[in-house]
Amino acid sequence: MSVILSEEIRRALADPGTVRAVSTVGKDGDPHIAFKQSLRLRRDGNLEYDEGIETSQTNKNLVYSIWFGKTVSISLFTPDRRSYNIVGRPLRVLIAGREFRTHYTAAREERGDIDLAAVWVIEPVATCEQSFDKRRVEEEAAHPLLQHLDRLTVTGQ
Repeated sequence: MSVILSEEIRRALADPGTVRAVSTVGKDGDPHIAFKQSLRLRRDGNLEYDEGIETSQTNKNLVYSIWFGKTVSISLFTPDRRSYNIVGRPLRVLIAGREFRTHYTAAREERGDIDLAAVWVIEPVATCEQSFDKRRVEEEAAHPLLQHLDRLTVTGQ
């Protein structure tokens, strides 16, 4: 079941300075992460990104994920040092047709004489903010007795 992305995540995706990474796992269980600056929000609330290399590990892992119902992890790191994680499910891959042609033309106009292997569409199913300060407050509230001993000592006595 998809989730609606928060306004903060939408702003992060709209900011060209946000670093975007897609983490996948292949059939061998090995994790793989790749930076995908073409990752963007679609009008329907799903995410998409342009894959330029047919044989890339990310592309192979996404095929595995769509065939076997696996999820992927998307990380965003904004210029103001906020961090977000989106768990997503690959819905479909565009490799031909009108929508693919639009992306193909735009990619060539932006980056020159390149190929476009696919456009992946990913449905967000869960999100959370991973920024250190936010996570620290959440974890301390959830686990108030779990602290390093050096934080419990009284200094100066």
